[in-house]
Amino acid sequence: MMDLLMSTDSLILLGAGVFVAVFGTIIGGSQFVAVPIFQILFPGASFGAIIGNFKVGSFFRGVGSTISTYKQIEWKQSFLLALPPMLVSIIGASFISKLDQKWLFPAIVFAVILAEMAPRYAKRFSKHHFWGASLFTGLYAGFLGAGIGVLLVALLRVTHPKDDQIAIVKIQARFVELLLVFSTIAAHFYHGNLLLKIWLPWSIGTFVGGVLGGEFLKKMIHFSGDSQKIILRVSFAVAIVVAGIKFGGII
Repeated sequence: MMDLLMSTDSLILLGAGVFVAVFGTIIGGSQFVAVPIFQILFPGASFGAIIGNFKVGSFFRGVGSTISTYKQIEWKQSFLLALPPMLVSIIGASFISKLDQKWLFPAIVFAVILAEMAPRYAKRFSKHHFWGASLFTGLYAGFLGAGIGVLLVALLRVTHPKDDQIAIVKIQARFVELLLVFSTIAAHFYHGNLLLKIWLPWSIGTFVGGVLGGEFLKKMIHFSGDSQKIILRVSFAVAIVVAGIKFGGII
């Protein structure tokens, strides 16, 4: 086990996991940073294996951020929100290999637009609209999940539309994402995509990064509404730029 963790690839994965987890917890869209790392280190791995092992790291990142922010989590509401999309995310994960990578960029652009528009139209949304959107979010989480944190923020801002609630929204989004990732991991395990040499060191790094990122999110609660809005929009810009660079030729 120690030989596995001390290999060059494992040390790179551990360090990258810390960075990506902090980035993902605070900003979102961490998959756009992580997937190229996996592709370089493991060029022979299938796309399903890359995503499946990335998801294990996302799970431990979520555990880390949950430890840091458990007092701010709205437990009952989060579990009720997560249950329906958890079920449909399994369906999406089963067909992950059929999704073309070119759809990642428009997906995150759509998520940014949704997050910006949701607070303005929250009062017009019925319960039917809200749960329909949550099922779509779960399906997308299972298919690929790149930028899923942005999608969850957009969805949760329907119920928390005020600018000074952005940090609270992000904390709930990270916890709901943790629940969705758990169901997709089960599907990837069933399909044999999980590899110990990849997910173990990656998960150690993402757990540490999740704790650090969660501590920062707690401090965001005390920022003014305008400051939180700026941070949120900067995170959108970073996610779009990273997606555009990763999938060059789209923009």
